[in-house]
Amino acid sequence: MIPGSEATACQRPAAPDPAPAPRLRGHLHLEARARPDGRTILARQSFRAPFHISKPHWNGHTLHVQVINPTAGILSGDSLEMRVHATDRAALSVTTPAVTRAFTMLDGTARSSQSLHVAAGAFLDFYPEPLCPHRDTSFLQKTTIHCARGAQLVFLDALAPGRAGRGELWAWRRLQLALDVHLDGRPVLVERLDAAGGKLAAAARFFQTPSAWLASLIAVSPRISSIDTLAAAITSLHGDGIRLGLTALDPDLLAIRLAARDGQTLRDTVAAIRQHLASAIPHLRADLRKL
Repeated sequence: MIPGSEATACQRPAAPDPAPAPRLRGHLHLEARARPDGRTILARQSFRAPFHISKPHWNGHTLHVQVINPTAGILSGDSLEMRVHATDRAALSVTTPAVTRAFTMLDGTARSSQSLHVAAGAFLDFYPEPLCPHRDTSFLQKTTIHCARGAQLVFLDALAPGRAGRGELWAWRRLQLALDVHLDGRPVLVERLDAAGGKLAAAARFFQTPSAWLASLIAVSPRISSIDTLAAAITSLHGDGIRLGLTALDPDLLAIRLAARDGQTLRDTVAAIRQHLASAIPHLRADLRKL
């Protein structure tokens, strides 16, 4: 020891703070266009993780594009943007192979923006699997739909109550879902949900559907109002295990709300609705290979 110095304990340098988890800024941009022979192609496409698309294929009715998320799911801070355009005479189906999972978030929020545009004479089928919010997640999603007069659209937005197999129902921290629908430049539907899971759990118990799966379905077609039996056929699905309501917001537009006792009942009911809608929207007869 050097004379006059003081002994000090040997100290290791402080460990650096753990690096924050990477946050994804993903996008998916698709533009579908019809060729002279009537088949639809993707005229433009751009995507960045976590979005990826499988090889599109023409099934005889529509160009089927399956959107794949190769990551585990949505995490805090993620920001996702999707823009889909179906131009004149295009017929496009967009699906997903599995539920979208918004994972537990100790803090922060994940955001998603979806913008769908359908031109006159074009068709878009937006048919994803449900969103499944995990415990303590916070997720904001805004969807904007623009349909020209003469366009055809079928849009589904479905919500699972959580991971029932883990006893985790209505356990998310905050869920914000916004839907704006414009027809021929005019707003026809503005819908907002902003609630903690407990609030929806109370509503589900009140309606005696404690593990309800929820869905909104929007159908647009110039032929909807000309088929007198269509609305009656769809509302006849209301019954044991399924609560269903239907509103005609415009002669060309139907808004359908569903609450089903479980995921399979919801899936079966949506499939039955789509079969009825095929009388007004023949493109729905396409085989999308969904079980």
